[in-house]
Amino acid sequence: MRAFLSGTNWLLIISLIFGSAALAVLGDSVGSKYGKKRISLFGMRPKHTSRLITALTGALIAVGILGVMSIFSQDVRTALFGMKLLRQQMYSLQFQLTQSEENTTQMRIELAETAASLDLTGFELDSLRNDKLILEQEKNELEASLRIMREESEQLKREMKSLKNESIALNANVLLGHTAFEAGSSHEEIIEGLEDLKQAVKLNVLERISNQSFTRLRDVSVEFDESEEAKLIDSIASADMRQYVRALSGANYTLGEKMDVMIKLQSGTSIIIYPDNSTVYKKFFEIENTNKTSEEILHVFLRELRNKAINDGVLPEPATNNIGTMDGESFFSAVEELGTIKGGVIISAVASGDIYTEGPVTINIFFEE
Repeated sequence: MRAFLSGTNWLLIISLIFGSAALAVLGDSVGSKYGKKRISLFGMRPKHTSRLITALTGALIAVGILGVMSIFSQDVRTALFGMKLLRQQMYSLQFQLTQSEENTTQMRIELAETAASLDLTGFELDSLRNDKLILEQEKNELEASLRIMREESEQLKREMKSLKNESIALNANVLLGHTAFEAGSSHEEIIEGLEDLKQAVKLNVLERISNQSFTRLRDVSVEFDESEEAKLIDSIASADMRQYVRALSGANYTLGEKMDVMIKLQSGTSIIIYPDNSTVYKKFFEIENTNKTSEEILHVFLRELRNKAINDGVLPEPATNNIGTMDGESFFSAVEELGTIKGGVIISAVASGDIYTEGPVTINIFFEE
């Protein structure tokens, strides 16, 4: 009640009361005055003119009250002039509220569906994680099994290779002998030289087989292609340069009761690759700054020597890629001499005789500190 009394605009109310009373008195006075003087307006009788003045005075009072209240009160102005607009705005806001409530309801439904979907997705994710763990475990088990299978496969391959090597008496493309013919050699000289080569090849084959098995040598035959040999003789006889002939085993021959070894002959132009006493290969080694032994250093040198000789035109043995052999006594003598050298050393390989295309590479090794 106190808040109502203190919040009321008493000045405006009192002003309206006294203003209305004053206008009423003024209207009544004017009406009475015109009535007594029997003044007529718009052709009306004096009594009616007095009533018109009184009505106009009441209208002025109402207009004055509304005008004063409109001036001093925003709510009155809104009620008088903006009610229709306010009602339209209220209807619009109510419609928007209804739409918002519907949207909220729809969003709640969608939110509930999303929550349910998330729960399902979470469940599926957990299931996928479990499946992943199971698959990883199976993968690890398969990798372990595969590794074991590979090891077993490699072991079987080694065993099969060992058995195969044990059963092979003579491999394919093994160099069994070679000879050379100077330009202008006659047919008789060529035939004689080939016969010597064939005898040497037969002895070589029999020696290789007898070292690997107890096969009776009379059950081993070494054969040559006669038509190939005839063509080879004509080719060498008509050549204007030195020609070489190499005898190679035709295939892999396994141990058995009967062995027919077929020999194939190859020929080509033979030239001097390294003259006698010429340096075949030379290299410097720092003995103190290496962790290799003297034997390892010499093996490296001989391997590089072989590669250089092949690049220079010496024919290697097809089966082993070798260009010659160094006897064990010479090799270990060289290793012993190299072991006495400290610091840097130059190792040189010098040809011990003319070295032709067909080889072999025969050398002497020298050391220079």
